Amino acid sequence: MTIDSLPPRFMEPEGWRWHSFKNPQGRVIRFGSVAPKSGVPDAVVIVLQGMGEFTEKYFELAHDLKDRNLSFWMMDWQGQGGSHRHKDLPQKRYSEGFAQDIADLHYFIMEYVKHSAVHPDVGRIPLVMLGHSTGGNIGLRYLADHPDIFACAAFTAPLTGIRGLPPLPDAVNLALLSLLKNMMGMSYVYKGGKEWQPAMRDAPGNDLHSTDPFRKNIHNNWCLKNPSLQVGNVTYAWLYHALYSCVTMKDPAFAAQIKTPCLFALAGDEKIVSNAATEKLAARLTQAKILSYDAAKHEILMEKDAVRGAFLDAFSEFLRENDIRGKLKPF
Repeated sequence: MTIDSLPPRFMEPEGWRWHSFKNPQGRVIRFGSVAPKSGVPDAVVIVLQGMGEFTEKYFELAHDLKDRNLSFWMMDWQGQGGSHRHKDLPQKRYSEGFAQDIADLHYFIMEYVKHSAVHPDVGRIPLVMLGHSTGGNIGLRYLADHPDIFACAAFTAPLTGIRGLPPLPDAVNLALLSLLKNMMGMSYVYKGGKEWQPAMRDAPGNDLHSTDPFRKNIHNNWCLKNPSLQVGNVTYAWLYHALYSCVTMKDPAFAAQIKTPCLFALAGDEKIVSNAATEKLAARLTQAKILSYDAAKHEILMEKDAVRGAFLDAFSEFLRENDIRGKLKPF
């Protein structure tokens, strides 16, 4: 399978638009969007990608949301996709702290998405969040900082805890990673850290992402088609900030700040993030629902039709339960 041989639904939907902006630090952030043919979507869905991902990977989801009369918007985080890369380490997934990603997301929403989420006949169109993995972590942090922006939010395998770290208290792991960050923050993590290569996903024993024989190859095929999309492993700086963000969300005071109704979808065969951490967080939220897909691996939106379709149907029902159509606000 190659990108050139993919069915149309894995390519840009009709009406797709690419854009970019410079954030307040002058760094270029790429994003893309598409609206349904009706011209009046029931909601504008801002999809937050996972670590090392890129917008092209989600074209199929853009088709799905468009078919369900929803607009699709996605931006590439700094350090991946078509957005700003560190000049000395374009493939290394470095981080200066997730607060920077939250700030980029807010700038994106306030300067671009909100201005487009209006229609002269119906007024303001509600915003809905759909975050995957690291995008779920950033999205949850955003909901705590900006509780009045989104009508509701859904997450697939959100990064609320990291599997694979030593079984030590969070404070000890944070201290160790802080030391490593300060000493060699721009270095790849010791075990497995390297530049991008297909074997990161398709080598025997490395398939942690999807059980679907077709969709699990979408990521690698785009990276082969366009090498500028390639991202290697994480650095010690990224791992430190990821764990710091996860620990932040364990504070009961954090959950108390989130008033947005949330839907969490967990993979039964999860090897990357902690389902237990997500369940504990959801239990603290005032409006949260959890779904579990026993046959799924980490990337639920890249899973087999039975799993992926079930989640998309649940997502649509979640929007109905939260009366998205009723939240259209006339001027």
